[in-house]
Amino acid sequence: MENSSTVLLCVTKLREEERRIMDYLSRLGIRVQVNLDSMELPVGASDVPSFGVALIRCLSQKNAISRTQLLELAGLETLNSGKAITICTNKIHQAIVFDKHGIPQPRFQVVFTPAKLFDALQKFGDLCVIKPATSSWGRGIARVTGKECLEGWIAARESVDPSHQSFPVLVQEYVEKGDHDIRVVIVGRKPIVAFRRVSAENWKTNTHLGAEIEPIEINREIASICGDLVAVLGKGIYGADLFFDYQKLCYVVCEVNQNPEFAKSWKIHGVDVAHHIAEYVKEKIDTKIKVNVTV
Repeated sequence: MENSSTVLLCVTKLREEERRIMDYLSRLGIRVQVNLDSMELPVGASDVPSFGVALIRCLSQKNAISRTQLLELAGLETLNSGKAITICTNKIHQAIVFDKHGIPQPRFQVVFTPAKLFDALQKFGDLCVIKPATSSWGRGIARVTGKECLEGWIAARESVDPSHQSFPVLVQEYVEKGDHDIRVVIVGRKPIVAFRRVSAENWKTNTHLGAEIEPIEINREIASICGDLVAVLGKGIYGADLFFDYQKLCYVVCEVNQNPEFAKSWKIHGVDVAHHIAEYVKEKIDTKIKVNVTV
């Protein structure tokens, strides 16, 4: 296959992360064809065999899912898989799947109506976190501290969503995690780097909201959780967000991101995530070429 060493890179736009991945792929002898969200996908019978793999880096979760589904239906392997992207882009899906497989996570309840939120709040001791099923960068996530706070949240939601189309939502217990969470980047099946995201100003510790980066070692417990996540989701490229629960003295999984960003963090922890991703893509392509030659 003449172009089986070509990667189809699906992106919303070429950010620093994607440019670095492309640079490393080029050094490894892998050609890259960029496919923007606005472009047609090569899903015809004569198109797909020309690509070794598709790397999905769309910013839009909706586009990531839809384009992955089409490519997989056409017979092209995607990174990450459609199954992994579908689970990771929906916080409710994640909670249900992780619960099924015994992944440690905060206690949760899926709530289908505003009235039921009061039961969930009471269940978690008048302190909980409400999350929309789909969101990123901490958008729409609220910490609720009592009945009056919840009434205010419901009133605000009803003003923009009177028919409650945003339900069901995920309600989690609030975990006493200190001033940080932990991001672990997984490539393939291996956790390649871990770091704290620290914020003294905001209980949400996203780097987009100003959290600082502090590298940490990957200890046995963190490595074990990452292994369990890969066993559930399959090998891929993930940003696993963990809390250390200071009351239970153990790690729990907050959520897993299927398209981790690293432009800011890698310059501090020093692990070149783009290089690891490029090597992983090459490994997948080499395996496919070997299989095709054998057949």
